[in-house]
Formats: sequence, C-alpha cells, structure tokens
Amino acid sequence: MNRTNSLLLLVVTFCLLTGSVASAAAPTLREQLVYSLTSFNGASFSNSFCPQNEDTLYFIADTKNVINPRKTVVYYWPITRKYMAGFSTLNQKMPGELQILEGGQVIQTLEQRKYTLYYPEGYWSEKAVIYLDEEAESYYQKYQEAVAEFNQKLREYYEAMERYRVEFNQFLEEVRIRRERGETGPLDISIPKEPEPPEFVQFYATEPQEGFIINLPVGEYQIQLLAEDGTIFEGSKKNVVVFTSRREGGVGYEIIPGNRWTQRENCNDPSWIIHALGKNELYVNLFEQKEYNELYHNKLLNPQNAGRIERWKWVHVNPIDEVEILLSKDQQVLQRVDKAPYYVKQIPGPELGYEIVEYTEELRRQGYQPTFESYKITLAEDLPPTDYTLSAIQKGTEQPLPQSERTIRLLNKENSSYLYAVSLLPLIIGVVVILSRSQKVEK
Repeated sequence: MNRTNSLLLLVVTFCLLTGSVASAAAPTLREQLVYSLTSFNGASFSNSFCPQNEDTLYFIADTKNVINPRKTVVYYWPITRKYMAGFSTLNQKMPGELQILEGGQVIQTLEQRKYTLYYPEGYWSEKAVIYLDEEAESYYQKYQEAVAEFNQKLREYYEAMERYRVEFNQFLEEVRIRRERGETGPLDISIPKEPEPPEFVQFYATEPQEGFIINLPVGEYQIQLLAEDGTIFEGSKKNVVVFTSRREGGVGYEIIPGNRWTQRENCNDPSWIIHALGKNELYVNLFEQKEYNELYHNKLLNPQNAGRIERWKWVHVNPIDEVEILLSKDQQVLQRVDKAPYYVKQIPGPELGYEIVEYTEELRRQGYQPTFESYKITLAEDLPPTDYTLSAIQKGTEQPLPQSERTIRLLNKENSSYLYAVSLLPLIIGVVVILSRSQKVEK
C-alpha cells in the first residue's frame, strides 16, 4: 500500500471513529422557555415549537393561531440538525400575559383562553376549525357525547351479534333436522338478520387547552411574556412576521403512487410532468391552492426549517370535489373516474407490506373505516410509453376545470439499466483522477 492510500485510510478511519463517538454521546439538556405553537398553515393547523435560538415566529394574516409559553428541556439532535423539546420530561406552564408590540409600542395585551380544534370530517381529514372559550367546551362536550353514544351502540351491537349467532345456529340445526325428515323444496323458516354495526363518530374535537390566541394583519411585530410582577421573562422576546399569499387559483394535485402509498407527491403547476414507470396505479386528489413565500411558510410549519426568501411555493388549502378525472391521449378519453373510498390493507408475513383495496360494504360491516378517498387512475401494462393527459371536469355541466390539465409521461423501462451506468460515470472519472495524481506524487 503506497503512502497516499495509507494516509487516506487513516483519515477515513479517524472520521468514522470520531463520528461514532459523537453519535454515542448523550445530548446536552438545557432548560429553556420555549413557545409551543399551533399555527394555521392555509388548510389546517401545524404543531411545532420555537426554541431560544430562533428569534422570529411566522403566521398567516387574519387567522387564529395559538402560542403556549412553556418551560421544558431542549437538546440538539444531530441527525435532524434541529433542537428537540422534551415535553414528556418537563412541560411547565408559564403564567403571565403576552404583550404584542408594533414599532416598540404595545398594541395588545393578551390573556390565555381556552381553545379546541374541531375536525368536522374527522381527524384524518386534517381540515380543522378553532373554537374559543364556551364554544370550545361546547364542541368538545358534543364530541364526548357522540363517543359515549357510539360506545353504547357498540355494546348493543356485540350483544345483538351474540343473539344472532345463537339464532343462526338454531336456524341451521332446524334446516338439518327437516332435511333429514325428507322435507324438500323451500322451507318455511325465517332466516335471522345479521345486525348492522354502528358507524364511528364522523367528527373529532381535541380536549380544550389554554393558550394565547394571536390574530394579526400583515406586518412585523414583537412579542414578550410579562410576569405577574410586571417583569419580562428572559428569553420570551421574539419577532413576529405576519404574511399573506401572493396569489391564488389553479388546481393542485396530490399524487399517491399505488406502489409507494406513504410517499405522496404534489404536482401544483400545469407545466410540471408526472412521470410513471411500467404498470402502476395513481390515486390523485385535487385542491384549491395559494402561493406563499417559501421561507415564511416553511418557518410557519417549523421555526427551525430552512427556506429561500426569493422563492414561492403553492400550498393546498381546500379539496376540490364534485368533479370527474379524465385520462386522455390525443383528445381520446381512455378512463373516466369518480372519487371513491379505499382501504389500506396490511399484508401479513415477514416482509411488511400493504395492499390498497376498494372500501366495500363487507369492510364496513367488519368495523373498518376508509383509509382515504381518491380518484384512481390505472396505468395498464399494455399502455404505450408516451405522454397522456390528466384533466378534470365539473359533474353535471361537463365543463373543464381551469388549469387542471397535467401530463403523465410513461417511461420505457427496457433500457433503464443504462441509467445506472451513466450515474456511475462521474464516480469512475473521480477514481481515475485520484489514481493518476497519486502515481504522479510517487514519481
């Protein structure tokens, strides 16, 4: 082994050893006053927290957002390169009032209020409304009563199923006895009717909590937490940027590949192309969308996120229903699909997997709820690898939905192996350069 290669091996070994020691070291815990945030993101609410190393909070204008000052332990997590909060270890509520300043002058002084997040279509719909004070208690009580009613109906259903099984066994026994007697033809015996399971509560409400409700117009502000004795809590001062969308309109697509259900992708611009390889199924949903500054919106989702102030991003805000999806080629409609519920079925066995199946009456009777609703586009194996058009039309009127057209490009996978060789080319060139330089050094 030459000297150059030996030196390279020592450097790599040192990096691996120091990296393993660093990863094995326990993170340093520090008590901090942080802000736990429930922020409206354009469609629903996002939960995050702001550690002391971040000096600015971001909110969408003219919407209700929640700020909860908490004392907790904070530690840095190298894998995500972000600070994490140990709320399960320490989650102390901070007393006092929250002051909002503009240009150095106090414009609002807030006290904590009760709030709840109400999901009218169920928790998994992600569509939520925030209610305050007495309304918060009322909606949560409504949810509790609905759950109690469901549990009572569920107990009654189980009791009815026990009776049904007994009656059905008696029915089968009666049929057997009569057939043994030689009776033929239709038997005058009523078949027991299987009871219907109750439907689970279709809405959801979080348990009421207390927090500062902030709702401001576009602008730049400051906040600080004022103690009962009039002093300002250390680390409570933050800048606040309140922003709005630059424009809105058009149609945004959410693409759920059938072979990668957990890896959803967005296609928000008509110029973007949806690439697909071989036989597949695409589950698509349509949304109204708004365009926000990338940095501001990323920081709204999590104050520690990165973003570019010069870039803009489309954000899905409201689902678009009452439409049909068309898959076409050269103005010829190949598929016309409507929205339907689907259930993600876990495949048993050593290899974890899943199967997306249509949500049927049988699944409902077994007590399963739909996993999601979507428009299913089937890309058959015999489709030629070329471009197809995805579009939407209004139900009833058959009018095309403006800016809903997208291109689906089916790729030919026969020569896909050559792509791996092309991707390895820069690595091969790099190795050749390093070897040639090492030989020159030895000479």
